[in-house]
Amino acid sequence: MAITPPQIPGLTDWRPLARGGFATVWEARQETLDRLVAVKVDQRRLDVEAERRRFLREAGAAGRMSAHPGIITVHDAGILSDDRPYLVMDLCPGGSLTRYLAADARLTPTRVRDIGVRIADALAATHARGVLHRDVKPANILIDSYGNVGLADFGLAAIAGPETPPKEAFEVLTPAYTAPEILHRRPPSATGDVYSLAATLYALLSGRPPRWPAEGTPTLVEVLERQQQPVEPLSTIDPAFMQLLLEALALEPAGRPDAAEFGRRLAALPLGETAEDRDDALVPAEAAAAEAGPRKAAVAIGSAAGGRSRRVSDPRRRGLVAALLALVLVAVLVGTLVVINRGRQSVVADPVPASTAASTASSSPTPPSDVAAVPLGFSDCSTALGQPSYCSAERECWTSVISVFDTPRLGNLVDCDKNHVYQTFVAGPLDFDVRTQSSLEADAEVKQLCSSSVLKRMLDKEARKTDWEILSLPPQPNDGDARFFRCIFGRGERLSPVDLQQPG
Repeated sequence: MAITPPQIPGLTDWRPLARGGFATVWEARQETLDRLVAVKVDQRRLDVEAERRRFLREAGAAGRMSAHPGIITVHDAGILSDDRPYLVMDLCPGGSLTRYLAADARLTPTRVRDIGVRIADALAATHARGVLHRDVKPANILIDSYGNVGLADFGLAAIAGPETPPKEAFEVLTPAYTAPEILHRRPPSATGDVYSLAATLYALLSGRPPRWPAEGTPTLVEVLERQQQPVEPLSTIDPAFMQLLLEALALEPAGRPDAAEFGRRLAALPLGETAEDRDDALVPAEAAAAEAGPRKAAVAIGSAAGGRSRRVSDPRRRGLVAALLALVLVAVLVGTLVVINRGRQSVVADPVPASTAASTASSSPTPPSDVAAVPLGFSDCSTALGQPSYCSAERECWTSVISVFDTPRLGNLVDCDKNHVYQTFVAGPLDFDVRTQSSLEADAEVKQLCSSSVLKRMLDKEARKTDWEILSLPPQPNDGDARFFRCIFGRGERLSPVDLQQPG
């Protein structure tokens, strides 16, 4: 079953950008101003009037403060007819700060400090109006078209209120960045946001949140036990910077500075600026990819699996990046960016009966030619599927899929035993250059292969019950000269792969 776009007056041209455990993010066109916006629709229902009022109050406050440079502009907020809340926000093509958690994409301490100053100032402004964020983390700090960071998702975290059952609250929040008192079911406070911001900065410096294991996801009991342990100081970080983070990560709310003080003290840190800092500014994903060139697109996007993003700080170079960004947005012919489907077909392709697939192919399917040899990690399954195709011989999983207009999709390849959203189930050869995502999706062989009927032939009986989301990926930068497309499927975040079987 395809996920259905929400019905919100004034918004058209819907297409999914990302999907997680509790929300779906869409791109839509705002008709009155003819601009693209991001719409985040939460999957939880607000059927309690107090929760509805709180969400609208906090989202509205964030909207009124959107002029603050550290807050992503909120254009609208509301509750759908089925009680799901939504936010309409600026479209941030640079993604989130999670791309900088990888060891080879780490930011300098000075740049992390500057991010902290900006977000702390944003929190101080919202706290002055009586609004708490409750879910500050790298994934909720977004990068706009100019490389600036801003805090997003005000109001959505408020859904996990005092009446929320402990188990559900644990799932809704992000324990790695959540203040201890919240997990102990004590009332949230402004310094809880400060704790979460300090945990975010610590993660950007070290690659993982404080008191968090290197592998796996601990249970609630294990999280509470770990929070009683001291935070491990980072020996490579300036002692004054580290001491300030430790104070903000205090177990008791009263022991932490408020957001305004935290921001002032961060700004006063005498870290200085090095040549590395000057080349360490955040760059929006599409501009970085355009600057880096076709062979470095995955690096520029900031894949969790590899590549340090190329960064720009010099004003003249920033002007060049702005020009490149404009070219990308207008020309949409850059074949190195990768995006989720343009919305011209359903997210899960309509089932194509196996008999139909067979009838549209030749009675004796021709295996892929030498020009499109079977890619590494795949096996030839053309005969079984009735058309030139490759089945996954090795598991292949993906996290975020970057999207900018109708340019081709770019996915971040990750270990299947780590957090991911999508998994490859089949692939097929290409005999044309993919200039736009819609041209790939319109191809008859792609539509036939990237279908729910093909996927179901590879899943066991239990897995077939899930309404999987199916997407097509064009050739990726790491594929080299190989010319083939992938069919991937997912349904929210997973920590382990789905078992696939060869089609019979």
